Amino acid sequence: MTVAARIDTGPDNVGAQVGSSVELKFALHHRSCDNVIWAKTDQSGSSTILYAGNNMLQSYNGRYSVNVSPRRACTLHINRLENSDAGTFTCIHSDAQLRKSAVVTVIGMCLI
Repeated sequence: MTVAARIDTGPDNVGAQVGSSVELKFALHHRSCDNVIWAKTDQSGSSTILYAGNNMLQSYNGRYSVNVSPRRACTLHINRLENSDAGTFTCIHSDAQLRKSAVVTVIGMCLI
């Protein structure tokens, strides 16, 4: 019996303040993170591959990282959020043709 691949948890849209951290979780049922790609499309429509083949390709000065857990979760962490981090983040499992996107909205800090 073959078990169909599916997304157990997909990243959710998130709004966070400048300087905070966000986490986008992508968990797969019966699939590893070996063939996962994380990509970012910024507000101008330009796309960048952040993570592929178990390697960070763009870490934005060490602020972006991916944690792979034994439970098949491939979680993108963004630390010290900046306005330029706003955009759509897409996680793709290339073998199973599964994908899920989430929008990160950055909220500027209010100065009084």
